[in-house]
Amino acid sequence: MFKENSFKIINNDLEDLFEKLSLYTNEDLNKKINKDKWSIAENLYHVWLSEFITIKYIKKKTSYPEALVNVSFVSKFRMKLLELIFFTGIKMKAPKITYDSMPKNIEIKKLRETWVKSRKSLEVLVNSLDESILEKGILRHPTAGRIDINMTLQFIKLHFHHHRKIITKLENKIKSN
Repeated sequence: MFKENSFKIINNDLEDLFEKLSLYTNEDLNKKINKDKWSIAENLYHVWLSEFITIKYIKKKTSYPEALVNVSFVSKFRMKLLELIFFTGIKMKAPKITYDSMPKNIEIKKLRETWVKSRKSLEVLVNSLDESILEKGILRHPTAGRIDINMTLQFIKLHFHHHRKIITKLENKIKSN
C-alpha cells in the first residue's frame, strides 16, 4: 500500500514542479545564478539521473534475488539520519556518477518526457517484483546503506524535495532579475 501512495505523491510532485517551471524559458532554467552552483536545469537533471541510476541498480540487483540481504538496523538508522540531513538542509556532496555526464544545455521539455517515462518504468519494475523481494535491501545508498523499496521511494521523495527547495530559491532570483 505504501508504495502506491508513494508513486502518486512523487509523480504529482514532479508534475507540479514542471508546471510551475513552464513559465520560464530554457535559457532562464539553464542560467547559472552563481557560477559555482547548479542552475535550475542542472538540479533537475541531477535528480532525474539519480533516479535513473537507481532504476538500473534495482533491475540489476533484483535479477539475482537470492543474493539480496535484509535491511539492517544500521541502515534504518542511517536512513533516519539522512531524512534529518535533508530536513535541515545540510549540504552533502553528490556522488560523481549523478552529475558527471551533465549536458551544457538541458532541454527541459525533453527532460520532462524522459523523467515521466523513467518514473513509469520504476513503477512497472516495482510492481513486477515478488513481494518477498520488496523488503530486502534492493538499493545500496551511499549514505544509508542497503535499503528496501519503501525506503528507496522515501529517498526519491526526500531528494526531490531537497532540490525543489533549491530550485525555488533560484527561481526567486530569476524573478528578481
